[in-house]
Amino acid sequence: MMNIAGVLVHAKPGQVDKVENELKEISGVEVHGVTKNGRLIVTIEKHYENLIVDTVLQLHDIDGVLSAAIVYQYSDDDDEGGAGLSRKLW
Repeated sequence: MMNIAGVLVHAKPGQVDKVENELKEISGVEVHGVTKNGRLIVTIEKHYENLIVDTVLQLHDIDGVLSAAIVYQYSDDDDEGGAGLSRKLW
């Protein structure tokens, strides 16, 4: 099973670059964009949904992160060949 989540991470002013670098070190995490006001657009890709949640909790532990919120989640069960399940969470 493949799970992908879109996450909005908000970093403290002056620590955005540090947060971005730490995010890039986490397995399955990709930074797609950074705004001028310290928000980072991130995806997390893992094989199990609970690993997505564990990773989001890990993001909260990064020094300089004010918040991390899942805004989109997609699951696809490769074994069943289904089209997948997609949920917008806002």
